[in-house]
This record gives sequence, C-alpha cells and structure tokens, in this order.
Amino acid sequence: MNRARWIIASLCATLVICAVISGVARGSIETKGKTALTATHLRKVGQVQCGDLGGRWVPGAVAKGPKLAPGKRWFISFAQEAADYRAATKLRITAKSKTTYLSRAAALKTLATVRAPLCVLRATLTAADPSGQAMPTGDIPGWHQVFADDFSQTVPLGSFPAAVAAKWGNSYPDGWQDTSKNGTYMPSQVVSISNGVMNLHLHTENGVHMVAAVVPTVPGAPGSDGGLLYGRYVVRFRTDSVPGYKTAFLLWPDSGTFPGDGEIDFPEGNLDSTIWGYVHFQAGTSSTDQVGWNTGIAYAGPWHTAAITWLPSGVTYQLDGQTIGTTTTLTPNRTPATPMHLVIQAETALGVGPPADSAAGNVQIAWVDIYRPS
Repeated sequence: MNRARWIIASLCATLVICAVISGVARGSIETKGKTALTATHLRKVGQVQCGDLGGRWVPGAVAKGPKLAPGKRWFISFAQEAADYRAATKLRITAKSKTTYLSRAAALKTLATVRAPLCVLRATLTAADPSGQAMPTGDIPGWHQVFADDFSQTVPLGSFPAAVAAKWGNSYPDGWQDTSKNGTYMPSQVVSISNGVMNLHLHTENGVHMVAAVVPTVPGAPGSDGGLLYGRYVVRFRTDSVPGYKTAFLLWPDSGTFPGDGEIDFPEGNLDSTIWGYVHFQAGTSSTDQVGWNTGIAYAGPWHTAAITWLPSGVTYQLDGQTIGTTTTLTPNRTPATPMHLVIQAETALGVGPPADSAAGNVQIAWVDIYRPS
C-alpha cells in the first residue's frame, strides 16, 4: 500500500513539474455569449493565450491575456495533432465583419512559434473567404510574394481607386474608349469593393456601355510603369454571363510597345463563352503572332483560380490547379522579355457589335497574389 501511495505521489509531482516547465496555468476564456469559462490549461504561446476546455472547441472565444488586444476572437483548442496545425494554417483569419480577427499573417507568425504540445488556432466560420478558397499569403518555393489583396476594405462606387490608392489604380480614367470602341471606361460607375470582393459591374447608362480596367500597385517594382520582369500572378475570380462583354486579365508591357514586346493574357474571353489563354510573342509583327489555348470551361458560373507563371523559359497557364497551356516547349523561345504589369480588364467584346443596353452583370475578384522569382 505504501509503495502504491509513493508511486502515485511521484507521478503527481512529475505532472506538477512538467506543468511548471511548460508554462501551463489556470485562466479564463470568454465566449461570444459572454459566458465565463475556466480553462484547465491556459498556455501563453507567442502573443496569444490558448486554452483547452475539456478537449472541446470554444467557438468565437476571446483569449484573455495581457498581450492580446481586446476583441480578438478565435476557435481555440489545445494539444492537437500536427495535421490539425497544417489545416489551421490554411484557414482564413481576417477582418471582414464587426468582430475583429487577427490578420492571417499575424496568426501564422504566432503559430510558427508553437512547440508541442501544440496549440492550434482556428478562425470562425464568419470569416470564411466568400469564394470558398482563402488567399495564399507569404512566399512559396522559388517565389517571393510582392503583392496580396483580399479586399477587406469597403469601397463604394465613386471612391475607387482613391480609397485604396496604395494598392490599386485605373489603367484608364473615366471617359476613355475601350478596345472595340463600343465601350467607355467608367471606373467611377463600375468598380466597388464590399464583403471581401472587388466587383466590376458592367452595364449601360444613358446609352454608355460602362467598363473598367484596374491595376494593382506592386511596391518596388522595377519597371517604368510598375511592372516586373518575370513573375507569378494568381487571381481568384468569377463572372456572370453577360453577352457583348469580355475580360482579359493581362500582362501588358511597361514600354507600351505592342506587338513588339508581346502580351500575356489569361483568362481571356467573352463572358458568354469559354475561357482562353494567349501569349503574344516577343518581337511580334502583328496581333496574331501568338499561341492560344481554349480551356473549354465556361467563363460564367462558379469561382475559379487562374495562375500565370512567366519565366525566361516560357509562360504557363493554370486554371484551378490544372495546366492548360505552356510555351516552354516551343522553339524558338519567344517569351516576352521586358517588364510587364498586370491589368484586370473588363470591356466590350470584339467583333460582335455593341452590347444590348439591357445586358448587365458582374466580374468579381476575391483576391490577387503576385510573386517575383526568389
């Protein structure tokens, strides 16, 4: 009996010592319903207090800690498997509602400091990306991220781009004609941002077919017009089917020299048709000096993710993770080789005449990522 008591006492002492070493203490966590709960294990990890309430999630909990600003809300759990950690880093943590969330970058920085036993933070569902896919943040193998925007700011019609001037501009101001000459660039009446989405509302007012072309601003870009020399461009988008209108998400040469300095277009196509991709070659002699691919996928409908990878070896297009075309196998290699900048362009369609005044719909962007080779 004495031996059994001695074993139990030793085990208890060991557990206490481990708790002290690992920094485990008691504390409280407040839920959205303001119900005070006591966490049996409250651990400070980096800038965040994390707790485990009997092994169950605490939806929308506020972690009470001296270094965590008031109102930061999380799902909180403790001692999860590494797979849960990997899953958590892919979830969206952002500020898009009346509740304040830590930025995803700050959350990942905090998570990177975690040591076993693992404390995993999960964002509440109310912060989920409207497109169903969170924006990647940070560098990826071979690439350094130089621009990322998932449109957390609300910008009403008439306030773009002034309200987000540090990140966005217009390729054309109000009043300029588009490529077909049937449309008029009117970003003040077309572009808005709300609920995590940039919206380009294509429509007609007083006989004017209104379109827009927006341009992200890449900090420190070396090109004369803000372009990069090679890069990776990823856009999460969807569109309505709007007869008489098209889009071209394109890399346009900073020099403005076309066709001589080429052009890179993906996705491109009429909104009531399918998605195409085109590469106009360096040293091109006409607009048809190009190669193109038809994805066979309708433009209108669900969300898609389009990626352009542009390197000296060639250009590769991917749609929803599937490669749909590449110039890396072409001989000779005539990949565009001067700085280019991204233009998200919505305009009237070519070769079909002006759209009907009743034709109207949206081109929506959930997020944009831009990388340069690292």
